[in-house]
Amino acid sequence: MTSRWKQELEEQRNKRRQEIILAAQELFLAKDLAVVTMKDIGHHFGISRVTLYKYYNSIDELAFEVQMNVLEDLFRFVDSHKIGERAEEKMRNLLLAWQDFTQTRPSHLRFIGMFDHYYREMYPTRELEEKYRKFIKNVFPSPVQLILEGIQDGSIRPDLDPVKTSAMIANTMMSMTQRMASRGNILRVEQEIDPDEMMRQLIDMIMAYLKPKAHSI
Repeated sequence: MTSRWKQELEEQRNKRRQEIILAAQELFLAKDLAVVTMKDIGHHFGISRVTLYKYYNSIDELAFEVQMNVLEDLFRFVDSHKIGERAEEKMRNLLLAWQDFTQTRPSHLRFIGMFDHYYREMYPTRELEEKYRKFIKNVFPSPVQLILEGIQDGSIRPDLDPVKTSAMIANTMMSMTQRMASRGNILRVEQEIDPDEMMRQLIDMIMAYLKPKAHSI
């Protein structure tokens, strides 16, 4: 077997794995993580359960692959909009991009919420835990560097703890966007407010919190 043939086989295998991930994502969103089985995914994708196990070892492994896939889409999109002359402008554009992603790909945020709820107490295996933590560490576009940059250029208040503030921003945005993606239309009726307006107000609140305090005269 030539190296080129091996490469082509590996590319085909990776393509098939990605297709299975997308099929699993559709099924998880349609039925819920708690009830979907490997047999369901195999049937949905059009392969036997035996064949599916050649690509993934368990339903948990597939769920984590879907989670990392949707998070990577989110992080890549958000990070690409981190533009501006000063850190404050970059931060606002990053948060606005997060809102835009939620509007255009709400199913991604709904899955993230489902995943967080299903695996709310523990990871199913140490291997998946280590793989997921490594992924988050390497891929997540943490606002820490933007906060440090803003402290340096004067556009963000200097008394903030960059790590704690970054965690607050990331978790607040993730929670709000998950809720808007899952119940936005219901909240529009029940609370008589546009979900997009709520998101804009949240972003304004975060930016107001980051803004340097005016010096008293």
